[in-house]
Amino acid sequence: MNNHEPHLSILVLSLLMSFASAGSSAIIKTGDVLEINVQGHPEFSGTFEVAIDGTINYPMLTDEPVVNISTAELMNDLTLRLLKYVDNPVVTVSIVEMPDIAVTVLGQITTPGPVQTYEGVSLQEVIQQAGGPRENADLRRIKIVHSEKPDESAEYFNLDSFFVNGNIERLPALQDKDKIILLTEKRSTKIKVIGAVQKPGFFDLQEEEINLFELIYMAGGPSEKADLSRVRRFFKHEDKTMEEVIDVRSYVDKGNMDDIPLVSEGDVIIVYSKWFDWKTLLTILNNTLLFIVTIQAFSGVFSK
Repeated sequence: MNNHEPHLSILVLSLLMSFASAGSSAIIKTGDVLEINVQGHPEFSGTFEVAIDGTINYPMLTDEPVVNISTAELMNDLTLRLLKYVDNPVVTVSIVEMPDIAVTVLGQITTPGPVQTYEGVSLQEVIQQAGGPRENADLRRIKIVHSEKPDESAEYFNLDSFFVNGNIERLPALQDKDKIILLTEKRSTKIKVIGAVQKPGFFDLQEEEINLFELIYMAGGPSEKADLSRVRRFFKHEDKTMEEVIDVRSYVDKGNMDDIPLVSEGDVIIVYSKWFDWKTLLTILNNTLLFIVTIQAFSGVFSK
């Protein structure tokens, strides 16, 4: 048996299944709800509504329209695509009749208001149908108020966690007249400045844009031994803490004040002290000379 036989058998099986379902195969159109089942693989299975642009929110078919083809054709297409991820995939695709429901999406969403959808729709699909979340939406704490028990405590769901683990069974079940509220992500509105400044501490951003030099002067300005040639900035980027060392002195010396990097909410700024300056050197030299003179004086006394 050669290496191509398993794939050939899958293709033959797929063709036989498409012939067997040819009489009942339907043409997919906008608004249909497709039930895709990959035997033994719930992560690739589920119900998906065909959007206005003809696409469905299915990982193997990103931005690819599925309208004006039959369910059998889509089944064959998915079978071939899933060969990269699943051994001998057995795929079925059918159009299901799902009762219409209305879910209201509010808060940090592109198009807030009621969404006409179908029973069994996922939270992720409803959010996409409402235009998707805004930039400051907190996907780690989505509030869901169920119509059947509005007086009870709301349910909160971490959609970010779902994107990581892909556990479909943990997605909340939505029903008619439920409310989904995308809350604003809580952010720190303060910046912390420590080190060689006159007034270290936390500072509120009073303006939309403020650069590093201006922030240092909000903290009373640099201290006498501040080293503005190596100011360290810690900041958040895509949920990761990053850091950079900025030579503020070079910007000031060259007169490029407009090019000094801006700071953001939640940043931590460290202004380091110089380990060497002329005043310290003169003090050391004076102390050294005094020590030498003292030793010489004592040596003269003891030599007599």
